[in-house]
Amino acid sequence: MVDSSMRDYLERLRETGGVGGPGLVAFAVLSLTAFAFFRVALLPEFGSELGMSTFQLGVVTTVFGVGRLAADLPGGHLADRFPASGILAVSAVAIAVGSLAVGVSMGLVTLYAASLLLGVASSTTNATGMTYYSNAAGAEFRGTSMAIFSAALLGGQALGPSAAGLIASAAGWRVAMFVAAAAAGLVSVMLVVFRDQGASADGAESIEPVEDGGAAGIDWGSMLVLQSVSFAVFLTLGSIPQTLVPVVGSETLGLGAASIGLALGLGGVARFVGTLIGGRLSDRLSRKAALVPALVLQGVGVGLLALPPSVALWLAAIVVMSVASYAVAVAATIVGDLAHPGRVGSQLGRFRFVGDLGLIVGPVTVSAIYEKIGREAAFLMVAALLVGVGVLCLRMLPDTQPAGYARG
Repeated sequence: MVDSSMRDYLERLRETGGVGGPGLVAFAVLSLTAFAFFRVALLPEFGSELGMSTFQLGVVTTVFGVGRLAADLPGGHLADRFPASGILAVSAVAIAVGSLAVGVSMGLVTLYAASLLLGVASSTTNATGMTYYSNAAGAEFRGTSMAIFSAALLGGQALGPSAAGLIASAAGWRVAMFVAAAAAGLVSVMLVVFRDQGASADGAESIEPVEDGGAAGIDWGSMLVLQSVSFAVFLTLGSIPQTLVPVVGSETLGLGAASIGLALGLGGVARFVGTLIGGRLSDRLSRKAALVPALVLQGVGVGLLALPPSVALWLAAIVVMSVASYAVAVAATIVGDLAHPGRVGSQLGRFRFVGDLGLIVGPVTVSAIYEKIGREAAFLMVAALLVGVGVLCLRMLPDTQPAGYARG
């Protein structure tokens, strides 16, 4: 069944002249995301050599997030108007420059400026990839397309820190950043040389942009509900697996850094698998049939952490909430269903902007609840948010059910 569906998807891409284009875009998203995330594994090295405090290291991550926020809206508009390969080539140059600046930095100003540039390039890469794949093969294959984009994105986020750590352990953190800069430069050249020539294969060239906001084809109520999905899922990812899961593993369960890293790696694999499954479900059944259970299941996964702690429950929570995190990809698919094709990028830019707000607000807010009120309150609050958004989607979202492929 899966092989047959993938053949159908590839056949649709051939009909639109775009088999090579999606492969090139997926490679660019994966590699550029990996290079932009090199810095994650190297933060302790920055602090050691540059004499930075924990707070100053935190500012590096915050500035990266600010760069993402700044580029979310303009990046979506650019994705509506220019070929994907051209935008990605510019993003690759920006990542090369930012990585080089990190590698040569001798103080905070250069490091912060480079982090801001990397955040802008990361957001632009994501907005371009999301828009491209939303339009790549039609509505009945949009879930599969968005799943492929998400898989490339998650793969880059997992590979980048791992590769950076290996290079840094052998040659130092500056060499790791120089490698990222050189590789990003090569990707930029590749995007220019090997880009598809067909209009359909390069995304926005064949779509007339829409300037009137009312012509976007998506009402404000539906967009607010979809943005609540983005906010809730990104808040969860930022506050739970990226912040409190390691804290619980270390302080409550007494696990070491290696064990916590392996568990989070397992969560990364679960997110990858869940994204592909969610994409297929949204195409073969309906968007809401994939979206609502994912939000509720992710809430259940977070809720497990509110129970009396054990290693088994901790691992189960990581896997369950990671598998179910595909809700944000399905919500983005619905944005593509409802928006006018010429406004998909700008609508996804708004969707991503609200999600990035959740990514920034979540860790601070939920960790404060964890410290001031308690572990159970922090996890149950996030679980309730996810389930509440799931109910909101069930009651208020139109069901954009694929007409052709889902019944095939």
